[in-house]
Amino acid sequence: MTTTTQSTTDDALSGKLRTSGQFAISLLAIVTSLFHLYTGAFGIFGSLVQRSAHVYLLAALTFAIVPFMGRHEIRYRLIDLVLIALSLSGMAYVITNYNRMLNKTAYVTAPAQLDFVYTVISIVLVIEATRRIVGRLLAAIVTMILVGGFFSNMLPAPFTSPAVPTSNWVDGLFVTTNGLWGIPTRVSATFIFLFVVMAAFLEVTGAGRFLLDFAKALVGRRQGGAAKIAVVASTLFGSLSGSAAANVYGTGIFTIPTMKKFGYKNSFAGATEVAASCGGQIMPPIMGAGAFIMAQFLGIDYIVIALAAVIPAALYYLSVYFSVHAETINQGIQPIPEAEIQTPTEVLKSQPGYAASFFVTIVVLFYMLFEGYTIYRAVFFSVIVLMFVAALQPQSRVGVDELAIALDKGARNATQIAMATACASIVLGTLNTSGLGVIFGQWVVALAGGVVILLLVLVAAFSIVLGFGMPTTAAYILAAALLGPALVAVDMGGLKAQFFIFTFAVYSTITPPVALAAFAAGQVADADPITVALKAMKMVLPTFIIPLRYVYRPAILLQMPVTDIVIDTLALGLAVILIQIGLWGWPVENKVARGFAILSSLLLMVPPQVMPVGLPMLILVGLLCAGLMVLTEAYDRDRALPRLNLN
Repeated sequence: MTTTTQSTTDDALSGKLRTSGQFAISLLAIVTSLFHLYTGAFGIFGSLVQRSAHVYLLAALTFAIVPFMGRHEIRYRLIDLVLIALSLSGMAYVITNYNRMLNKTAYVTAPAQLDFVYTVISIVLVIEATRRIVGRLLAAIVTMILVGGFFSNMLPAPFTSPAVPTSNWVDGLFVTTNGLWGIPTRVSATFIFLFVVMAAFLEVTGAGRFLLDFAKALVGRRQGGAAKIAVVASTLFGSLSGSAAANVYGTGIFTIPTMKKFGYKNSFAGATEVAASCGGQIMPPIMGAGAFIMAQFLGIDYIVIALAAVIPAALYYLSVYFSVHAETINQGIQPIPEAEIQTPTEVLKSQPGYAASFFVTIVVLFYMLFEGYTIYRAVFFSVIVLMFVAALQPQSRVGVDELAIALDKGARNATQIAMATACASIVLGTLNTSGLGVIFGQWVVALAGGVVILLLVLVAAFSIVLGFGMPTTAAYILAAALLGPALVAVDMGGLKAQFFIFTFAVYSTITPPVALAAFAAGQVADADPITVALKAMKMVLPTFIIPLRYVYRPAILLQMPVTDIVIDTLALGLAVILIQIGLWGWPVENKVARGFAILSSLLLMVPPQVMPVGLPMLILVGLLCAGLMVLTEAYDRDRALPRLNLN
């Protein structure tokens, strides 16, 4: 009896502890969101204060929500409590020492003794939080680069660099804004976090679900509507998420089963979701946060980046959409029954609160961005407008509980990208302090042997490899740090170079053997992930070639006169369709004709600078090959027609 009573008491105590723990975690998440919203309203704090508070608070939240070794026993959770305490003490240390650190002469005045201690503590905290929330791969890569940079004087040639004093490492990684508190952390602490919170508010007001319903109304009636819904919905969500893999889980759990239900093969359903989710990362205006990072790297306005992405994103989705339609015809997939689909007007009428919340918020956001408001101020006021508009309709009106859920969820959703960008900042600080970034760029240039087109291929390949297993933002930052100097060395810097690197860093999520988004889709679709990845690559294959064109001739990035922009947009749009005709065999079936289609496409896409003839001649020959495709297919179909006997 006593044993039973003791067991019941222990269970009750354990239950109270769990409840208290969950309340404390939610409170930490809500406070973190409110801190960032406050800075959006009244301006950010000093750089070290703002960025360190962001990193330490989200590291503490990560330790709270992802237990050590995935174990919930008290002895394991005590480790988490120690890490949380260290995170909060680190934040307190930076805030209390802010003026001293700000006024210190970097690399000249010796750091304080505790600066050495908190440099090590902070880096270990970020790497451990990254291991838990992002994955072991990124944590391992950052650790390897950090150790390699610290001992770079022992590396074999050509990567050997002079030894760096320990005090310089403290300044380079912790005391200044060159390391842990660098540009990636700045963007995460000021822009990205608020976008994540805005997405959480859109979700609790019902506007997120409205996107799926509206996408279904727009394209659901067309043949293959189930797959086209996935393309539209995942594009919109993918632009906000900052991770193609996260987007696959967010929308794929709805879209993939629907595609399978209407007859698509498991692997193709997964590939469609992967291709659409990946493309969201290059879809303006948010571009998975890549636009903000790139703008900071280049020192130009964010709007310039967003506008430059419009045509490349349109070509990407032209490729995906055509592939979906071609496979739909090849498999004989029927449209979704009329009875299951509303018209866009019906969706708007049935969900007025959700529709108003979404569209008004987006309009306000775009207006403020184009008017030159700071991004964090624009996002903050967009959230305020969202809540005001949502309150006008009973359908979308939310209470205090829903507001708390949005604040809680926003902070939790931001942990992954916050830790990834903090790790990217450590990498940048390491490369700058050790000099390895410049050395690696010089090595890549030497490897290309002075052949620019080979250098571009190497940069594309390395960008994909460096991005394996990482969120888009971290993948881009790492690739830009290591490979950007290589393109600058051959006078190919600026927007076109950064966009080139960014594009291939994004594509790392669909490129085997790692293909993080494909593995996520394979799990949801019950399909082989490598097959999913290969089909997704096939769907977007033209866009692996197009970046080679705009590095030489950046017309579609809006960096040339209007005439050139129009010519390149039309030529590349036709090239995308032609190569997909050749790959998918629709509407052209003859193999020779399909060969002409692919040849025509390549001629229209190839940079004129690497060919012995100019652009007009390339376009002319490309169009002639397209004409041969049409004639060959017509001849083949004519032979297949039954002859009419007139005798």
